[in-house]
Amino acid sequence: MQLQQIKIAAREVLEQILNTTQPASEVVNAYTRARRYIGSKDRRALTDMVWGVLRAYRRLVYDLPNGTLDDKIEAVLTGKYTSDYRPAGASDAICFEVPEWMINHVENPAQELPALLQTPDTILRVNGNREKIAKLLLNEGIETEPTKMSPYGLVLKKRINLNACQAYKNGLVEVQDEGSQLVALETGIKAGDTVLDYCAGAGGKSLIFAQMMNGQGKIVAHDVSVRSLNELEKRAKRASVKIIRTQTSIATTDYPDGFDHVVVDAPCSGTGTWRRCPDARLKLTEMQVQDICRKQADILDTAYRFVRVGGYLSYMTCSVLKLENRGQVDAFLSRHNDFEFVREKQCSPFRTGTDGLYVAVLKRK
Repeated sequence: MQLQQIKIAAREVLEQILNTTQPASEVVNAYTRARRYIGSKDRRALTDMVWGVLRAYRRLVYDLPNGTLDDKIEAVLTGKYTSDYRPAGASDAICFEVPEWMINHVENPAQELPALLQTPDTILRVNGNREKIAKLLLNEGIETEPTKMSPYGLVLKKRINLNACQAYKNGLVEVQDEGSQLVALETGIKAGDTVLDYCAGAGGKSLIFAQMMNGQGKIVAHDVSVRSLNELEKRAKRASVKIIRTQTSIATTDYPDGFDHVVVDAPCSGTGTWRRCPDARLKLTEMQVQDICRKQADILDTAYRFVRVGGYLSYMTCSVLKLENRGQVDAFLSRHNDFEFVREKQCSPFRTGTDGLYVAVLKRK
């Protein structure tokens, strides 16, 4: 495709993204699937162009109040709209590309929010010896380097088609941000534990827990989505993980002895992933966050019942909002005096160079 054709495609994709609730990644996937002539190189160029506009959208609107999408695309291509570009006279919310209401809900916003504008690396989690798997990847022409904090992580030096990667097909690597790995490690889950992953989704946390447990113990992965649990089962089979059992419904009578560790990786605003999902920052409302917080509280007030006396409850989000993180934990502790605070960890692009993730570990007295 010629550059002008890619610009036209970017405008068409942006029009769809800005007029739907569908995630940008799904819009791009559907657009390129319907146009098989768009090769991998052109698809990357298209995605970069679209993501560049989305990451700078509020600043573009401020600088070009009457500008069209074509004007915005051209402006981004000049290279002016870097993560540290601040239009003269613009508010913090415009400069940080967030809704106005959000500023006061983030700790240290002047440093945390600009970091959320940066382009993230793609991180793999290895399922086995990291050095050996890195060599296997190199044999496939895939260059990596070890993550600085997680013992399981590898940083991809360039984007690849993971579905064509033999190490991925053989279950030796999964895509998982280093921050997600770090909050999982913070739980302290170990070999021999019984673990309930209460909001398991497609199993990213369950799979790293199995790795932390060295395949010894029991993990019950619970989620209301059959589709998500089916995907978890496929991933577990690919990784040769055999200690995970999936359930779409669960009751305390099913497990009268409780669990050593219950993990609630709660539905959340997803603000910690905005480096990867820049369209989400244009759509999140304060009312949605309030609804999410109520749902989180309801989930915690159910999930805690599965924790045995002396066991642990770990609460996680992929959010940088205080009211979803420590605020939610403090509210839970005020309702349940049979739990005590043990520790917490906040990852973020500014603090740890990762996605924004939070975990608090609580102990049942």
